[in-house]
Amino acid sequence: MSICVSVSASFANAPDPIEKDTLFIQWAKTKNTLPTLFYELADFNDFSDRVEAESLIRMYGIGGVVVPNGEFKEVKLWMAVNQSWRKEPVLHIASIDQIFELPFQGVSGFPNQLSVTCFTDDSLVYALGIAHAQLFRSMDIGLVQIEEIPSKFSAYEWRKVQIYLQGLNDEKVSYYFKVMPHHWNWTNVSKDEWKSRLLSVYEIDPNGVLEKKSLKKYKKENKDSRIVFEASTSMALSLRQIERGVGVTLVSKQNKPQTLISHLLSEGIPTKGYYKQHAKAYFKLYHDIEKRLTQSNDSSRDWVKLKRKFQLKDVALTNDLNQLLPFSDLGEIDFVTISSNTAFTDIVDRYKLATHFSIDVFSVPIDSLEELISKRSVLLVDLNSWEKEEQLGIISLCDSLSATFPILTFLEGNHDMLENSIGNVPMIWNPDGSKSRLDEMVEMAFGARAVSGALPGYFQEDQSRKGVVTKANGRLIYSSQFTEVVNQEILNQIDTMVAHAIQEEMMPGCQIMMIKDGQVVYDKSFGYLTYDSLTAVRWNHVYDIASVTKTVATVPALMQRMDEGKVRLDGFLGDYLTDIDTSKTELMLDDILTHQSGLKSYLPFWRNAKYFSDSASFLYKKRKRRRRYTYHSIHWGDSIQSWIGHSQYNSLSNGDGTYRYLYSDLGFMLMKDMVEENCACDFDRSLDETIYQPLGMSFTSFNPLSKISKEQIAPTEQDKFFRSELLRGVVHDKNAALLGGVSGHAGLFSNASDLAKYMQMLLQGGYYGGLRYFSNDVVQTFTSKKNENDRRAMGWDKPYASVGNASKYASSESFGHSGFTGTLVWADPKYDLVYIFLSNRIYPDPQNYKLIESNTRTKIHDLMYESFLNIKKETSPGS
Repeated sequence: MSICVSVSASFANAPDPIEKDTLFIQWAKTKNTLPTLFYELADFNDFSDRVEAESLIRMYGIGGVVVPNGEFKEVKLWMAVNQSWRKEPVLHIASIDQIFELPFQGVSGFPNQLSVTCFTDDSLVYALGIAHAQLFRSMDIGLVQIEEIPSKFSAYEWRKVQIYLQGLNDEKVSYYFKVMPHHWNWTNVSKDEWKSRLLSVYEIDPNGVLEKKSLKKYKKENKDSRIVFEASTSMALSLRQIERGVGVTLVSKQNKPQTLISHLLSEGIPTKGYYKQHAKAYFKLYHDIEKRLTQSNDSSRDWVKLKRKFQLKDVALTNDLNQLLPFSDLGEIDFVTISSNTAFTDIVDRYKLATHFSIDVFSVPIDSLEELISKRSVLLVDLNSWEKEEQLGIISLCDSLSATFPILTFLEGNHDMLENSIGNVPMIWNPDGSKSRLDEMVEMAFGARAVSGALPGYFQEDQSRKGVVTKANGRLIYSSQFTEVVNQEILNQIDTMVAHAIQEEMMPGCQIMMIKDGQVVYDKSFGYLTYDSLTAVRWNHVYDIASVTKTVATVPALMQRMDEGKVRLDGFLGDYLTDIDTSKTELMLDDILTHQSGLKSYLPFWRNAKYFSDSASFLYKKRKRRRRYTYHSIHWGDSIQSWIGHSQYNSLSNGDGTYRYLYSDLGFMLMKDMVEENCACDFDRSLDETIYQPLGMSFTSFNPLSKISKEQIAPTEQDKFFRSELLRGVVHDKNAALLGGVSGHAGLFSNASDLAKYMQMLLQGGYYGGLRYFSNDVVQTFTSKKNENDRRAMGWDKPYASVGNASKYASSESFGHSGFTGTLVWADPKYDLVYIFLSNRIYPDPQNYKLIESNTRTKIHDLMYESFLNIKKETSPGS
């Protein structure tokens, strides 16, 4: 339920508050009510308790009712009915049993007491006080009763109490302590700072027995004019206390208020002079509370966003003395999870594919366990997979293992154990065990989210706060609550669109991801890997991404060379590729990357080859006579480079040595050779070591069957003419196949999750996960057009309305690329948006162009833009 921030209806349009003297005069005419009695409900949900309160209001005009709990709407309605029964005012008082917590149910999104004690940002505590006050005001509650503050609180927690109450008070909600916290050291804090509205009798006398002389002395010395109150324990004592100066008496069903009331009335107490003073003080209090409620408040705050700010601010990281977190270069680490929770292992795999063990692995001897796990591993231990009584023992075992492996533990709840021992290994702890936040805790470990909480001061004997603050490092957030970022109803239309596409056999299935502002807001897999519906598409299935290889392999390889000063885009091909034919040495790199070099679009080198399935090899076929060939082995890479070098230019010459745009695979095939010569490295291995593995792109590689099972890879074509087999885990592109599956124009396999990391890294100017992969200048150079009239950027496609390659809403800053197999990646820096679409639309027939003809990929892209542009229009009028 969202907080109502407007002033309550009963006061918002009311005339000026009735003067306190008028209220007192009206009472003094009859003196037949008892405004100084407050009834304290034990349980709002106890019908008999409410009836007792109602009868006291109607029959005796008691001045206040203390409400300790109840459903928000029910309590609000009940209080309104109470006010309607009598002309005399009734103060409704909320009782806060757990400091920092609302007493009413039906209001979600606020932190509990333990969570607030873990906050390190005190401004959140103040905002919490403001927010709670707003809710109280919406109920016509202007006074709250604070129950006893935990005696275990340290100075840190007491500071928070003070800040929270300041927030209440600043938002015009008054408070008082039912039990004054005498255990608190008041040396450095004046009681005046607390602005408590009522004075407990125990503040005057430790035994709670009031004497007129002691009250007069206290008020004179402390210059304290507050109303003295007590909670009635016996009728006789209460009668004496009222005479001696107690101005408000709290009664409850337990101590039979009717008996006390009978004696007060039978003995004519309301007519006594001292009682008149009590009544006058009560009406003054009521007037002050009412006046504050009618004062305007700040209705401009977005309470939904504020409540989101509270989330995860309590999660703490402890014992990270060696600065293990957040993880950065994932290429240097193997992760091992020990958990019985598949949700935990799945979110770890999102960041980097890990080895997973059940909790039974901890039953084997430590020596055997050390043999099972590689030395470069980090153990991620989900302590909640064990029962609470077992967790301390597991922490001790982790302490023992930490001499061999870095270990990070995750714990939710069980604060009783942490108050006694937290072990020595790093731990991420969620104090609120009522709702699992394990996904977010894993995101914190990998740096997608910051960690800002700390253990409460009272957890340690020396009252020091243990907690390591970390900053977010730009990794993707997978568990985001997307309701604020996008309109989910619009995104749901994607589901319908994709279902139609699958039904029309545009493709058997697909993966779709949308990332907005670094958060994954749409991530779904549809359909199956094949039309026989045997294997449903999952997020970790892998697709042949075809020409997207140009931008996810060749482009980053060149960007690295450029950042290192080894390549210039205005340089000539012959400067970097020594064996290229002289007719191509003066091709400029930027012309090749923008497809304006004059190279032909495609040459079918594969027609010179024959595939032998028994050895999975290609032999060069040389015609001996009609329909007869000889076959022999050649170096396909050198041969293809030579053939391209000797190939003719296309016919789109401008007559001045330059050429018009013609999309070409050939130049990118040469770029792969150029990179390998430039870095003296293998193209695929270099990319894996310097880009894919550090980014955590565990599912991205050339020739994926070396690391991923065939069943995990979406098949492409049923190749009837060249390889005579179903292509699954081997590159679809025939020319790339000749090159061993590794080429600059095609051959890469990946999934949506991996490609999202890469694209987000580019959106962030080459930075991701705490590492800088490219300089921002190089990223801008490659993703921008060299000349305004160019069709493309350096390797990247740009929005072009006439071909519908991107959404009609895509900005001119956006960039992307599509692949023949049915793939598309696109990023838009203006809107911090990434779109990934992967399918195997060519299964089993590459002539299936239904997906392209329907423009489904672009229509989905449109919906993604509309999902947040629509929200922007609604929330920012005139923008």
